[in-house]
Amino acid sequence: MPAPCRCLVVRPCSDDGFCRCQAGFPFFQLDRFLKTLVHDLSRHVAIAEEFPNSPSEKVKSGGLMHDRRVARIVTPGTLIDENFMDPYANNYVMAVHLSNPAQSDDSSCHADRPATETSQPTPDAPARIGLAWLDLSTGYFFTQPTTLASLGSVFSRVSPREIVLDKALESDRDHALLSILKEERYSVTYSPHGDLRQPADWAPFLESEIPAETVDKFTEGEVQAANLLLHYVTDRLRGLSMKLQPPLRHENMDIMNIDKNSMRSLEIKQTIRDGAFRGSLLHAIRRTVTKSGARLLNEWLSMISPSQDEREEEGSLT
Repeated sequence: MPAPCRCLVVRPCSDDGFCRCQAGFPFFQLDRFLKTLVHDLSRHVAIAEEFPNSPSEKVKSGGLMHDRRVARIVTPGTLIDENFMDPYANNYVMAVHLSNPAQSDDSSCHADRPATETSQPTPDAPARIGLAWLDLSTGYFFTQPTTLASLGSVFSRVSPREIVLDKALESDRDHALLSILKEERYSVTYSPHGDLRQPADWAPFLESEIPAETVDKFTEGEVQAANLLLHYVTDRLRGLSMKLQPPLRHENMDIMNIDKNSMRSLEIKQTIRDGAFRGSLLHAIRRTVTKSGARLLNEWLSMISPSQDEREEEGSLT
């Protein structure tokens, strides 16, 4: 079994009679290997720590003083350590929910419904999709309804580090959604739905209450995507506290999004020839004072078209 990166040396071990391959490194090099494995190679890393056993647990374990348990699972989209993250771009993890084309967009989001429908879209009805994405380092939380045809442009605008799909899609390798993800080479993770069912269940993870008018506008796909996303993130953090801003519906933002092909042709974030950041528009104009300002500029350039209100005002003047 080869090591996941050249800096690790894999050696066989058979202390208990079973042959297995192991690789290790000194504890003080944890940050270095986390950056290599998670940030550079998009791997998932489980961190196990020792916890003291209670008197009853010591008896059950044969006198062991400590028990080793997984304290956290680090993935590309759930990084919270600033040493590993790109300070000039948001580190988004995004969940995608495929809605049943037969459902109405105005379906009530408060119903306690089962897990996601994964049937293929019919030719006469576009596949409606719910999106939810967040950045643990900043607390930003967004949702958006979209279609399969527009999904590539949304991915290009948001640039998620990790995409979470329903576990039911793992066996459907021929789905059109997976072909879009393979084309862009995103890091994809499959996760089951948890116990979250409606926006009221998100309260423990939010800094403040969601406005009632926003709750009423959520589509079923957005709610299911947010449920899947929050369950996945809490499972990876393993009890670590998390406080997010109330979700902002991207559909309510009065802007016009630039599509994927235009963003590539204009070389806004990367060059056409080699996909490098140097030589792009963002590289030429990024002169912000703070790193948070650089992240904001990065988002602005993804939505550089004028707002709908401005276009209506211009039309009334002509």
